[in-house]
Amino acid sequence: MVFVFLILLIIGLFYLYWHLSIKSHRYFPILAYHKITDRFEWGITRVSPENFEKQVAYLKQEGFSIVDLSILTVDAGIGFPASDDVREFQLPNEQGKQVTLTFDDGYESVYQNAFPLLKKYGYNATIFLVSGYIGEMNLWEASFGRRFRHLNWEQIREMKACGFQFGSHTVNHPDLTRLSKKDLEYELKKSKEVLENNLNQEIEFLSYPFGRHNNLVRKEAEKAGYKAAFSLIPEKSFDLFAAGRIGIYLHDTPLSLGIKLKGKGLFRIEEYKGWLINQFSAGTALVKKYKDVAEVFRPPQT
Repeated sequence: MVFVFLILLIIGLFYLYWHLSIKSHRYFPILAYHKITDRFEWGITRVSPENFEKQVAYLKQEGFSIVDLSILTVDAGIGFPASDDVREFQLPNEQGKQVTLTFDDGYESVYQNAFPLLKKYGYNATIFLVSGYIGEMNLWEASFGRRFRHLNWEQIREMKACGFQFGSHTVNHPDLTRLSKKDLEYELKKSKEVLENNLNQEIEFLSYPFGRHNNLVRKEAEKAGYKAAFSLIPEKSFDLFAAGRIGIYLHDTPLSLGIKLKGKGLFRIEEYKGWLINQFSAGTALVKKYKDVAEVFRPPQT
């Protein structure tokens, strides 16, 4: 019992240090989802289709409109400071009722379960794809026997035709902070190249695997030609290459979603939960050591 208390105390102190060491300001709410499925897995990155519809219905009922990442980053600017008592960055004439939806990894369940619901409610999203696993199982993940398939090119193109956007989630989903400069460049540039060649459009945005990045990773992301890059916690930064997002997980409900969007009252608890989850998110990178990218990369399907 004492050991558990000490562990929780240490985690709490780390969070307090993180929270106090970075200049606080308000930022635009970008939601980050992963799998939308009822299939059991040991992790908590999935959201059931039923719960996902409740969350989307909540956004619709509350009058939220969707803002594309391209509009947000180019025309508005992530991290633009608002007043101290308003969390949302308000775009002109919209009274702050705006949100951006994103999905990491590009799982097939997004096409099967999220895509129909988003079309039903008139919403779209940005999906970050692992380019080396298009149409294949998530062998990059330490899933302890549970495997999930990624979107194939046909599904991706259908979603693109309906207004969905796509970004890079690297080639093999490694922890970028643990790579050599050469492998880091490969992961960032090759993924962008593969996606651009297959979608016939510029890939402007990157989502860091496991939300992990450092100064070198951010510099290389910008050097590779991305316009912005995103993590998995609502980071307090003016840097477009350290743009924060709000993770949505198995335990989230319309109530907790509302708290996260409003940024008041119990938000600090939700923020702490998101930070804590992110600390464990790199477990895959620790359990399954990263292999040489030349051996793991799969040529894109045509």
